[in-house]
Amino acid sequence: MERGMNTERSLWDYLRVIKRRIKIIVLLPIFGLLISWLYASNITPRYATRAQLTIQKNILRVGAGLQRGVISAFEKSALTRMASSKEVSFLAAQYLLDGGGHEFHAKYDNQNEAQLAGMVRSVVQISNIEQSNLIEVNAVGEKPEELADFANAYSQAIIEFFNAERRKNINELKDYLNAQIAKYTDRLSELDVRILALKAPERNLPEGTMSSSESVMSVEKELRQVESTDEELTNSISNLESALKSGDINRILAILPSSSFVNERAELARLSVQLRDLLKQFTESHPKVERARAALNSLRASLLESTNSEGNKLLSGWKKKLEDINIDKARLNSERAMISSAIASLPDRLREEGTLVREQSVVTSVIQMFRNRLEDLDLSLSTPSDRIELFELASVPQKPFYPATKLIIGMGFAISLIFALAIAFILESLDTSLFELRDVERLIEKPILAVIPSINIDADKVNECKIPIKREMVEKLPLVVDPRSPSSEAYRTLRTVINNRFTSKGKKTLLITSTTPQEGKTTTIVNLSLACADAGMKTCLVGANLRHPIIGRFFAIDRTKGLHEILTGTMPPENVVQPTGYENLDIIDSGSFARRPAELLAKPELEKLFSWLKERYEIILIDSPPTLPVADSATIAPKVDGILLVYLVSVAPRDALVRCKNILEEVGGNIIGVVFNDIWGASQADYAGYYYYHRYASDEFRRI
Repeated sequence: MERGMNTERSLWDYLRVIKRRIKIIVLLPIFGLLISWLYASNITPRYATRAQLTIQKNILRVGAGLQRGVISAFEKSALTRMASSKEVSFLAAQYLLDGGGHEFHAKYDNQNEAQLAGMVRSVVQISNIEQSNLIEVNAVGEKPEELADFANAYSQAIIEFFNAERRKNINELKDYLNAQIAKYTDRLSELDVRILALKAPERNLPEGTMSSSESVMSVEKELRQVESTDEELTNSISNLESALKSGDINRILAILPSSSFVNERAELARLSVQLRDLLKQFTESHPKVERARAALNSLRASLLESTNSEGNKLLSGWKKKLEDINIDKARLNSERAMISSAIASLPDRLREEGTLVREQSVVTSVIQMFRNRLEDLDLSLSTPSDRIELFELASVPQKPFYPATKLIIGMGFAISLIFALAIAFILESLDTSLFELRDVERLIEKPILAVIPSINIDADKVNECKIPIKREMVEKLPLVVDPRSPSSEAYRTLRTVINNRFTSKGKKTLLITSTTPQEGKTTTIVNLSLACADAGMKTCLVGANLRHPIIGRFFAIDRTKGLHEILTGTMPPENVVQPTGYENLDIIDSGSFARRPAELLAKPELEKLFSWLKERYEIILIDSPPTLPVADSATIAPKVDGILLVYLVSVAPRDALVRCKNILEEVGGNIIGVVFNDIWGASQADYAGYYYYHRYASDEFRRI
């Protein structure tokens, strides 16, 4: 036991451990080295290669022919999905079998088309290169020459499939346009016959009437043109303003004329590809990568400034033009109203003729629009428009990228060595750790108030729980989810002990802290508060952990107000105390972010708050940060009636536990005892008495 109570270990102690366990420390790394070498030697090497395709987009303007455009991320994504289709893999298989101008067919004579398509699809993947007009055809497999053939054949298949789909879509659109032209031509012939009938000699209109009818038609035609221009210009202004506001250079370039910044666009694409290639060879901090990224960022900044200037000029011109259009609209609407008023007095046949003439004009315009669109489609078939071209052929990879034999062997040796050292020190220190209750009690001369087993709640019970908090929080509340579990009984035992040793003597404020982080003090204080409230004790939780506030996550409360607001005088305590939804249990959360928690907790307002709470509650449980890392717990300790230490077995060193106890007692804190938390695994055998009691209690419930 004296050896178990020693809190210091010298360098000679570590050397003694290594010497005593030298066989494990030497033989296990050698064994790991051998296993790693055998593993790396038996891995089939894998190779990778790539081909690149460039996408060129031309925008088809009605009546204006083809104009250069910018490919969007959505369009690239759609093209990538198209390139990943099964049809493309079958085209690639045909290309390999037919030869495609190369010596492919001699290699794959023994394969049928379906098998070859499956082989191609299993090794080829399509990916986008962001901020560029390039897509990659990547091939990964075990045969380097076959990979290059597959990548190049797949690239050619993508080009052929894209061209075939484009021709198919254009022909379908042409058929539709021709059908619409025929339909509206028939309607135009019908209108001509009806208008000629109205213009017969016996039905001639009075002189001057036709001029009024034609005026209405002329004004309405001009008004439709102005409204159409107004709508297009308004949309253009909205899109340009949105693009300028977002600062997205790709959106701004898509709106600006395609003839502007041609060289800068090409340079942007080149620098993006260069940076991506460098990142595959070097790390983020490599000088070449940093220079490439700096050049790319510089070009983007310069191009963004230029495009913003050009966009603002274009926006000003568009807004001035929109003002002129609005003036024209007002004038035309006024003229149409005046002429329509005059026409209303004409005989019905004159109004009918005017209606037919206007419809005739509209039908003629629609037919002309369809014909213009048809001419543009014919132009797109005869002129290169949207197209995909081969940018870079895939080459035969010379070295495999996997496995990294040296890395595997080195990692195997390092892991084995670490594992051997860990085993050696574990075996050596099994009889010196603080697993026994007597060791802790003798070390800090304080009683063990409770032993809390590991919380293991059935997933079905967690799913049945309808508390409006995160699942990870619910899993830590056995008193709510599984009241009959051993951990629930352990918290009730802790409540009973605290009631006998603490609250029965008129003491109310209890600080719960730990030596180091992650020892379960927050889980302990929440479940202890639930146990106290369940016993009918008027309980208040105080979240004094202003550095890492977690306690509020266990309850459905407003987390924007709390202890910080009380200590700073922003809000009175009665406005901060919140019900938790559990009977007899209220909470004061941590509140908003505090820049200097220790100084804030040292204010006299904290003692005033404790006095105010003592008048209203039977027990006040205060959550605080760990004692050793920060001074918050030491600041609160002299202001409370008692302190409860939470100790997670095998986490905090023995000397750390002693330091924690000394710090709290030096500032005047009253440590009433220790809670052994989260006991599990082999250590459970040391606490058979505790576990027998808890399991006995849960078994009794089940029998009832």
